[in-house]
This record gives sequence, structure tokens and C-alpha cells, in this order.
Amino acid sequence: MKKYFFDKNFLAGFIFFLVALFYLTNAFLIETKDLVSVEADFMPKIYGSFLLITSLILLITSANKIKKVTQNIENKETDWKRIFAVIVLIFVYVLLMQYIGFIITSIPFLFGLSILLTPQYIHKKYWVYAVFSVVLPVIAYFIFSYYLNLTMPSGILF
Repeated sequence: MKKYFFDKNFLAGFIFFLVALFYLTNAFLIETKDLVSVEADFMPKIYGSFLLITSLILLITSANKIKKVTQNIENKETDWKRIFAVIVLIFVYVLLMQYIGFIITSIPFLFGLSILLTPQYIHKKYWVYAVFSVVLPVIAYFIFSYYLNLTMPSGILF
């Protein structure tokens, strides 16, 4: 059991599992008046559920990885080029979103982020990045705009 708590992914999954349980139990304690269909407790319950599910997935996958791997030699050097590239990409994304719009700006941002954050030892599948980069912003835009009635930054086309 000791080896599990030395693994940073397992430890992070365990901590976020506890945080998600605390967050979700408090989300169910939020008072509602039943005046509208979407009350103040809706989004906290959604966030808590997603956090709980993702922390369980992280716990299970890291436990399976620990069982399979007997010795894991990690590269402890920090990749400063990637960190700087991600910071620049986020800065450009935020700067251009007001002028170009959410969808048009999010597509190259997600594609670039996917390429930057994929580790060197994993084969990059550009078609998966492209599909993900197009589908996610379009779905997010329509959910926020039409279902939640929130305005997203609109630009040239959207």
C-alpha cells in the first residue's frame, strides 16, 4: 500500500476523490426554492460529479499502472520550452478570443495544446487532435449559448 501513496497520480486521485466527496455533499446542501428549472445547486452538482468520476478514473488507472510497472525511471528535468509555449498559447488565445470569437479561436488553441501536451514517447495522432479540436468548441458553444443562455465571445463568423 505504501507504493501507491508515493505515486503522484494515485495520490492526486485520492486527494481529489476526497475533495469531490466533500464538494458534492455540500452541493446537495444548497437551498433551492423550486422557482426555476435550473437552480443554484445545478452546476455545483455537475462539477462535483465530474470531479468524482475523473478522480476515480485516475485512481483506477494509476493503480493498474503501478501493478504492471515494477521499475519506472522518470525524467526529472523540467521541459521549460513546453511550459513557455503553453503560456504563450494561452495568452494569445485569451487575447484573440474577443476579436475572432470563441469557436474560431478555440480550434487552433486546442489543436496546439494537444500537440504540446502529448508526451514525447506517445505517438501523436493528428486526426484525433483535429476532430477533438473542432467538436469540443462547437458543442461547448451551443450548450452554453442555447441550453444555458450564456453569451460566448462572438467574432467574425460566430
